[in-house]
Amino acid sequence: MRYSLLIAVMLSACSAKEQAGPAPGTFAGAGRDRLCIAGEGELLRAGLITYAAQGDANCSMAGKLERKGEAWVLIPRGEGECQLALTVDQSGARIASVPGACSYYCGPGASLAGRSFKRDSKAAQATDFAGSKLC
Repeated sequence: MRYSLLIAVMLSACSAKEQAGPAPGTFAGAGRDRLCIAGEGELLRAGLITYAAQGDANCSMAGKLERKGEAWVLIPRGEGECQLALTVDQSGARIASVPGACSYYCGPGASLAGRSFKRDSKAAQATDFAGSKLC
């Protein structure tokens, strides 16, 4: 009986860690690209901005961050169809796949495809083009 209780406690502790989510912070990508993660547990949120190779055209979104299978999914505020899959670990994050419904969040010539970010506590905050914080 004691062993069963011990195993149950250990398993619940592991499950709690898995559900906790990625640590909050700022992630820097190429050039001005940024990703941020804030909150914890069911209140995780994220925001990102990526820029076109030239100029200020960009993709920008912010919303809740949810676990879906092996990936984390950024679901922009007020959205349901755009669910941007992210692979996140302690050192960085990358965009795993970009559904067509997410193209709404990109200006001409800007793309989310293939973007990756490294955790960087010294990087500038993730802000939209107008300067508002994304997290």
